[in-house]
Amino acid sequence: MQATLARVQRGVLLTGLYFAGAVVAVSYLRTPADVTLFWPAAGIGFAMVLRYGLVYVLTIPLAMLALHAFVLPVPAEFLPYSIGSKMLATLVAGWYVRSRMTSRRIHLRTADGLLLLRGGLLLSATSACIGAFGMVHAGMAQFHDAGRIAVQWAMGDLLGVASVSPVLLYIFFNHGTEPALHGKPAHRAEMTLWSVLLVALLGVVYAVGQLGSHYPLALASLPLSLLVWSAVRYPPLLTLLATSAVIIFVSLMTGLGLGGFERPQTLHDSVLMMSMLVVYSIIPALLLASRQEHAHASAALQQRATRDLLTGLLNRDTFEEQARQILAADNETITLLYADLDHFKLVNDSATHVAGDEMIRQVAGLFRNEFGEDTPIARTGGDEFAALLPMDERTANTRARRLLTAIEGLRVAWQGQNLGTTGSIGLATSKAPHMTFDELLSLTDAACFAAKELGGNRSFAAASNPDDIRMRTRAMHSAMAAREALDQRRIDLWCQPIVNLCNQQPLQSHFEILVRWRDKDGNLRPPAEMIAAAERYRLGPRLDRYVLDATLTWLEQNPVALAQVEQCNINIGGTTLVDEDFGDYFAARLRRSPLKPEQLCLEITETSVVRDMTRARRFIDRVGDLGCRFALDDFGTGFCSFGYLRELDVDYLKIDGSFVRELGNGGLPEAVVRSITEIAHVLNKRAVAEQAETEAQLEHLRRIGVDYAQGYVFQRPQPIETFFGINVLT
Repeated sequence: MQATLARVQRGVLLTGLYFAGAVVAVSYLRTPADVTLFWPAAGIGFAMVLRYGLVYVLTIPLAMLALHAFVLPVPAEFLPYSIGSKMLATLVAGWYVRSRMTSRRIHLRTADGLLLLRGGLLLSATSACIGAFGMVHAGMAQFHDAGRIAVQWAMGDLLGVASVSPVLLYIFFNHGTEPALHGKPAHRAEMTLWSVLLVALLGVVYAVGQLGSHYPLALASLPLSLLVWSAVRYPPLLTLLATSAVIIFVSLMTGLGLGGFERPQTLHDSVLMMSMLVVYSIIPALLLASRQEHAHASAALQQRATRDLLTGLLNRDTFEEQARQILAADNETITLLYADLDHFKLVNDSATHVAGDEMIRQVAGLFRNEFGEDTPIARTGGDEFAALLPMDERTANTRARRLLTAIEGLRVAWQGQNLGTTGSIGLATSKAPHMTFDELLSLTDAACFAAKELGGNRSFAAASNPDDIRMRTRAMHSAMAAREALDQRRIDLWCQPIVNLCNQQPLQSHFEILVRWRDKDGNLRPPAEMIAAAERYRLGPRLDRYVLDATLTWLEQNPVALAQVEQCNINIGGTTLVDEDFGDYFAARLRRSPLKPEQLCLEITETSVVRDMTRARRFIDRVGDLGCRFALDDFGTGFCSFGYLRELDVDYLKIDGSFVRELGNGGLPEAVVRSITEIAHVLNKRAVAEQAETEAQLEHLRRIGVDYAQGYVFQRPQPIETFFGINVLT
């Protein structure tokens, strides 16, 4: 009911507006041949149907009936033509434009402006043909005047469309959706000066005409220069309103013969004058359209440069820039929040990346809802977000938990599935004088990683857990150092022998490859921290490929050393064990090496095997089929379950050194070593004792029946060149 009432009210208002435009035309701007030079109602009706729909063309006959009833009586024979010409022409032109609009609104751009101009030409031509025929048919004009009447009629309608429709359409359609025009905004003083100059120039046009100049119309070009100025500098609405005002003013002067202007007496004069006014109407509008298109392009470039295209949030670079500025200028407590969705890869893998993108968009919406549009929020990676919050850690932690609850409750419907996820959030707080953004980001990254390792779907505050954060930060730095060492090939190969306790062979015949890495200054660094960080940060497969390739390459380049090798042990990490591509790489690299597969033994830890038994078994079976051997490293420190050993085709069980070092003290260590050895023999495997340091320990190992031993009692690890006693061949 309210919608119907609103449409009726709109129809009444538009009818009145059309009637007013028609009254202005017929009351002041009539030529001797009774054809109006300027029909602003044509522009009103055209804009009306483009904005509100073709049904509003029905307001035109109501307005025309009122016009002919109260203002301009016409012969009864002409009345249908008068009404029909305006109504049908507006209907045809409105349909033409609406059917070719690329969106549901008219934009201030060149393509839409040219479309409006084509529609205006169609409207004026249609209206003129019907109107001219009607005047002849009603006896209001002679047949030989039909051409002149049609041209003047068409020019009057076209002028009305060109001068009135743009401003009305801008008012009708514009709701703040057009981007702001770029450039330094004009000051109020400048706009006041411009307005005064425009009024003054119109006054000059009038005054010069009063002085009896033969060419007063030439001065009409002066206001055009101000309209161009306005199109370049001022808001579009001001320019469009000023253009309409100038056209109406000049039309009034010419139509009424004021200020020295003479009303056009011939068709030639009418066409020239109205063509000039049409051009004056179009030029500022086209300049505005060009300027607006430039604004659109600039806004799009700005959007691409500063915003994440998927979510509309800030991108990483813009967020970091804003964060640095805030930290440099703000004296208040600030908390950086860093969020990472848990197991988000499962969403992409199970429901396609399109579903993943939809979930990312909705998570971004949750960030906006929680922190507001004024807070710097960014999507910093595939499934990672950050926000810089003007609050202390306690408040930020409360808001973070609320956000995590919202993420956990989010469901994305996708092809019959309800997809969900959780998030891990790290928080780091800074008080003035603030730490650098890089330091703050490092803390939040470590805190977020800690939240993930604790199971996810939780927040972790750096300040509340400083020791844990320092440890994780060191691990991150170690990971970066490992990556850099790999890039610069600063990783050295070392060897330690594995000795048969029953039938001792040359030390070089059976050995384990160990790694050491050098820092930027060339100092040798222990491997444990680097290897742990590489495993944690997914550098394990790359490190293992490097070690495998470097070992085989060195042996290939040193055939004397290769001839001494019976078995070479190389460690691979847990992440490499489940890396599907590593098996292909290993097989391809081994085919290019003179080292036989049975001369190579891969050491894998018990913990990494138990973590993913299925993949581990698949990898062992595949590489074992090539002829390679396997050793289960650090055995006894993991789950200590012997049941799964039947399912693993390994050749050696390497007893963890923590038990071997305690031999001789009795109790549990000796029992563990004995149990592992006996189980190994029952399963037709060999037992290897790690970290044997004394002859007494060796004696215990022989008495228990351990097959091999490795440790300082035989030899400390040495660079591979020293181990084989030869120079490196290059």
